[in-house]
Amino acid sequence: MKQPLKTLKLGVLGFLNQLGYSIAKLPPKPGQTPGTAVVLVGGRPIKIPRGNPLCGAYQMNPQLNSLIGVGAEMVKDRFPDSWAVDVGANVGDTLAVIKGKAAMPVICVEGDPICYELLQENARQFEEVFPVKTFLSDKPGETKVELQKTGWNTTLTEAKTEGLGQRLQFQTLDQVVQGVNRQARVKLLKVDTEGYDLRILRGAAGILERDQPVITFELNRENVEPLGDSVGDFFDYLVKLGYHDFILNDAGGGFICALNEQNRDVFLDLYQYSYLGRPIYYFDIWVFHRSDRGLFECFLAQERARSRQS
Repeated sequence: MKQPLKTLKLGVLGFLNQLGYSIAKLPPKPGQTPGTAVVLVGGRPIKIPRGNPLCGAYQMNPQLNSLIGVGAEMVKDRFPDSWAVDVGANVGDTLAVIKGKAAMPVICVEGDPICYELLQENARQFEEVFPVKTFLSDKPGETKVELQKTGWNTTLTEAKTEGLGQRLQFQTLDQVVQGVNRQARVKLLKVDTEGYDLRILRGAAGILERDQPVITFELNRENVEPLGDSVGDFFDYLVKLGYHDFILNDAGGGFICALNEQNRDVFLDLYQYSYLGRPIYYFDIWVFHRSDRGLFECFLAQERARSRQS
């Protein structure tokens, strides 16, 4: 039976080709491919759902997110007693990248139940990992939200009508870290939460004031604008806390530029330019406290050298 079907298929394709048409098989939509795959991340086997875009991304580019490992290594060398916090830990891929470069305790925060289950499983191969299942914001309490891309890249938006969305309980990052270890010295803080990054960092004011960690977060205008958060106010918030040096990378990890606390207008201009379909879709941003000027200069020199080689 297979041969007649194959012949019929070839005949249909040939007929369409004569008319100027072709048929291409599209890849499955994210979240729709069943099962999991084991992918090497940071040299460790990480189980990722086949429908999660991270699965294909790491298979195509094993060096994806490697810059987080570079940052972790630099931080660990300078601050031997440092901890890392990974917010939006997904299934533990960035955990593997961090652990591949630095033997430091890591608090992993993930609210999506499907991702969290795999995060727990993947984390078992590492020492000193503290998974926490919760959603974070700038203040604790219950909020009604709509969830999109659940199971692989959960995105939260505020419920527009009473009949939509669901109520979720939120904590602040300050609360989470205090609950894990009050003595933890957080010197690396990664946040990637599809637009909630700004709110989460506002809810980490205690950590930012006390530990002054190196911060890396995603700034995605497509996700931030629906939340109504002011990027200008957020820039001022970081500067007020002593964060004076910024490094901007594009969505592919390519180095764009370095800015300081005096470049607020440039920062906002670049943010307004970024969007889906433009050369810069979103930014991955690294922020350094003024007390870590030496660390910033070392990181920037490496970024510029990497940019010249690409």
